[in-house]
Amino acid sequence: MTDLNQLIASAVKESGADDSIKSQLTESLKKELSGYVNLELLKTKLEVLYNFEKNYLELVKEYKEEIKFASTLQEDLRKERSKFFSETLKEVSHTLSESQVDGDVASKWLKELVDSYTKSLDLSSSLIEEHTLDTIGKIRAEAKLNKPSVASSDNH
Repeated sequence: MTDLNQLIASAVKESGADDSIKSQLTESLKKELSGYVNLELLKTKLEVLYNFEKNYLELVKEYKEEIKFASTLQEDLRKERSKFFSETLKEVSHTLSESQVDGDVASKWLKELVDSYTKSLDLSSSLIEEHTLDTIGKIRAEAKLNKPSVASSDNH
């Protein structure tokens, strides 16, 4: 904006306008043109934002299936974890009781089962998270390749 003010002052000076109106003319031109320049800058920034969002939406559409897949994997794992602790573990415990397995032995087996299953679920969770992060990384990388910018904003 300082460049614009200097340009206006220089143009008024070069115009040969009477000294008595130079300052009024300069201020009047600054007010009129700064609004226009700000509007143009805003339009440029909005266009960049629109293009960025449009590009991101296209990427989301392009990766829709991968996103759904990752989401489904996470949901299934949460359900499996919940079902194990709410149903399966109770069933195993009940079966051990009905089979008249010694309480200490049954307790040890249940603990080992929980530890083993928890490790398995944690590993699955880690693999799903890695896949999800890889997908997010691909989307971000593609977004950066097509990232619009406001190159002209430095000139105003």
